[in-house]
Amino acid sequence: MITSSRFVFAALLLFTAPLSVMFWVFYGLAATSDLIDGPISRRLKANTNFGAALDTSADIFFLICIMVCVFPILEITTQSYILIGFVFLFKIISLAYAYLKFKKIVSYHTLLTKFLALFIFTFPIWVAFIDVNIIVIVLATLQNIAYTEELLITRKSEIPDANTKSVFSVRRD
Repeated sequence: MITSSRFVFAALLLFTAPLSVMFWVFYGLAATSDLIDGPISRRLKANTNFGAALDTSADIFFLICIMVCVFPILEITTQSYILIGFVFLFKIISLAYAYLKFKKIVSYHTLLTKFLALFIFTFPIWVAFIDVNIIVIVLATLQNIAYTEELLITRKSEIPDANTKSVFSVRRD
């Protein structure tokens, strides 16, 4: 339910003025749901691959809603849009490879992915201080490194484990 609420809060962003008070309210609620859903599900021992996949879907939907809401007011270059496209392509490749190998959708919650989530979700704050195209270059590069790590984890793993911390922590049984 917590993860699913992110879809609602993200969708509500689309009906607010970019960077307005209501934007920040819905943005904060969506970000909070992302911060608390994983720890709560692990504490209740209710974490599943479905939940991890739903979390990833909610994250992607949230990010798309942020982009639809905020990008029209920014001066983003074609090159930056291409980099963003590569991020989505790398994620699709990572998900497809894991699905082909394990016959299920696996989205890893690595330390790098968690670290990057903080920067991605603070993107609307960054644009007030740093050129948006520099932010896109940095985030797209780091995100593609994270998705490359996901591909390596899938390659090295015998069984899917969404909670794998890094490529260095994969154990082969």
